[in-house]
Amino acid sequence: MSDVAARVVTVAGKRCRLELPNGARVEAIARGKLFEGDRRNALVVGDVVDAAEEAETWSVEVVQPRRNAFVRQGLRNERQVLFANVDRVLIMASLASPQTKAAMLDRFLVAALQGDIPPALVLTKTDLDEQHGREREVQSLYDGFHLPVFPVCNSSGEGLDALSEYLKSGVSAVVGNSGVGKSSLLNRLVPDLELTVREVSAWSGKGTHTTTAALLVRYGGHAALIDTPGMKSFVPHGIDKENLAELFPEFAELAPGCRFRDCRHMAEPGCAVAAAVGAERLPESRWQSYKRMFAEIEEEW
Repeated sequence: MSDVAARVVTVAGKRCRLELPNGARVEAIARGKLFEGDRRNALVVGDVVDAAEEAETWSVEVVQPRRNAFVRQGLRNERQVLFANVDRVLIMASLASPQTKAAMLDRFLVAALQGDIPPALVLTKTDLDEQHGREREVQSLYDGFHLPVFPVCNSSGEGLDALSEYLKSGVSAVVGNSGVGKSSLLNRLVPDLELTVREVSAWSGKGTHTTTAALLVRYGGHAALIDTPGMKSFVPHGIDKENLAELFPEFAELAPGCRFRDCRHMAEPGCAVAAAVGAERLPESRWQSYKRMFAEIEEEW
């Protein structure tokens, strides 16, 4: 049988599940040659692969080049690709109980822009933000991004219609720190998700919790969602002193007004970013996030 194009649904070591062009899902083994060198990132959810069947056994022969990827830094500073080839990433933030910190959102946004993935914000637990104060505050932080923002309530379903419309085409990945209501939201959007997770968990041996591995599920007739592990912390990978400011769009816009062409927007005289913060034209939290990430880069060097 000739090779067919397939999409990776979930991965467990060298084993994976694939979705074939006809919608069928099959188990497959990745060829050993794919794991030469960067073993950890050889195959990830969302990858498009060439697969072949022989004697009722499927194998992954080739991984096609990725058009984008969402990458974080591992505990040993290694590169970890969480997923690839998506049309957008939904960054989830809880408005209360617990309240997601802006610094966490900034890191997710940096990883999205670094990976060439259009981001959107999903603000959960609107029922606990009765005066909409935190909602307005978060939205104001990212006015310069022109981000799609979707306030939702998982318990009542408020806001889910608009979000569902946004997700009706392409592949959307969902990321967020632990406790933001990601699993609750996905269970509302995909009623059979828990059954799918149990089935995949039994196959992979990873247990039954929804946050143990990334998983691609069908959504509607022509779309898909990728669920990812809930994260207590997150550090983008591949950021350096030269490109960090470019991943803060409002900083990039202000940079031509800095006194020095090589201004790093830390404490240099004549810095247009610092001036914008002082004039309250740029949120203080965005500058603090930038400076913390810059300091982490210096520590690594």
